[in-house]
Amino acid sequence: MRKNSGKRMSALALAAAMVSMALAGCSGGGGANETTAAVTEAQSDGDGETEAKKEEAGAAKAGGEEVTIRLVHYMGEQAKRDALDAMLTAFGESYPNIKVDVEVVASSSYIATYKNYIAAGEAPDIMFGKPQNMTEFVEGGYFMDLTGEKCLENVLPMLADECTVNGGIYGFPIDAQVKACFYNKKMFADANVEVPQTKEEFFKVCDTFMDQGIYPFVHPYNFIHGVFHELDSFFTSMAASTGNENVWMDSQNGVQDLGGNQVVTDAMEMFSKFASYKDAGDTAVDQTQGIQNFAAGQRPMYMNGGWLMGDVIAANPEGEFGMFPTPWSDNADDNKLWVGIDDVFIVSSQTEHKDEVMTLLEFFANEDCSRTWMDTAKLMTSNVTVPTDNADAFIKEIKSYIDNDRIVSKALVPDYTSEFSTAFRTKLQEFVTLDDSQRDVAKLIQEIDTEIESIRQ
Repeated sequence: MRKNSGKRMSALALAAAMVSMALAGCSGGGGANETTAAVTEAQSDGDGETEAKKEEAGAAKAGGEEVTIRLVHYMGEQAKRDALDAMLTAFGESYPNIKVDVEVVASSSYIATYKNYIAAGEAPDIMFGKPQNMTEFVEGGYFMDLTGEKCLENVLPMLADECTVNGGIYGFPIDAQVKACFYNKKMFADANVEVPQTKEEFFKVCDTFMDQGIYPFVHPYNFIHGVFHELDSFFTSMAASTGNENVWMDSQNGVQDLGGNQVVTDAMEMFSKFASYKDAGDTAVDQTQGIQNFAAGQRPMYMNGGWLMGDVIAANPEGEFGMFPTPWSDNADDNKLWVGIDDVFIVSSQTEHKDEVMTLLEFFANEDCSRTWMDTAKLMTSNVTVPTDNADAFIKEIKSYIDNDRIVSKALVPDYTSEFSTAFRTKLQEFVTLDDSQRDVAKLIQEIDTEIESIRQ
């Protein structure tokens, strides 16, 4: 749809001037007049459907006129792409007159890509993203509020909360993502170690492996986000438990520097200790190589996100893998599982096919598709009503933490955004590649504070 593209381009140009178009997401919005105009227009496009559009949608569902909807995502993991393909195939069999065109965009530039599409009046009907990191799109009226839609009925509430902006829910999360310590059960059994419940037990496990000549961790230190995943595998739980939920945002907004915060110092000391269990080759390992190394049993543990497990199991279908929250405390009850969103379907307010789009999302939310996602993508579904009896062991373990309320929402501890995120991760990556004698936590924190301040200015 190309109507009124000048108005949309004006709003997006103003939004783009206020936010970064970098990897990690953005905040802010357009000016009041343009935003109001864009919201009014978007509402008329999305909610004020004509009777003709409704009749068209009904005809498509009934086997009449063909309707095509466009879905854009940035999934890099093959297991997730395979799961999506299987779900779309099943959807096509049930709704043969609703066609879905799929486009894959680079994760490093998806925000810029969406800006360009929207400004040109060519917004995809469905796109991927994290609504709380894309607030200028919400405030500009470009995303559809899904509050009350059937696809959200059985979604874990904390996941819907993480898709909420200004009181509206702007996405359907298909999975419950986790960051944790994934481990090789056979290697644990062979080393005669058990899953650690406390920080002290955790490092004893690490030392036991080292004593046996086995480096305990996969370290993807040639992957800037993999370095952060190591820290965040425990920091969200740590920050939420100690009243430091806003530590990154306070730093970004100039409210309080990281220096002088003992929790940050303690976290970085633990992060530094992880780096002491590395060999020289780890600085050359990226995410892809890390997955291969973990799947092959070269290292017993990988502190990362659940999204990698589909590719791990594809590489080693006979492997036995589990997971546990990376322990940061010697009180076992403090060590909760990080749970958040990852794969979120966002609906464009510019879509001319709302009924068909919602039919697709409702289909994705059903039990069969939820099982397909768990079985193929190897991710815990967002649908809390779906049994996990036949799922992989680590998914059952995730469900156990959810059922026993031993989880913490990632949304409680928002991460740095845009260029702040890149600068932070870069400093972490530089730090872990240093020799043990060269890593100085106080210096690292000071350097981060200086870098963040320079970006603010």
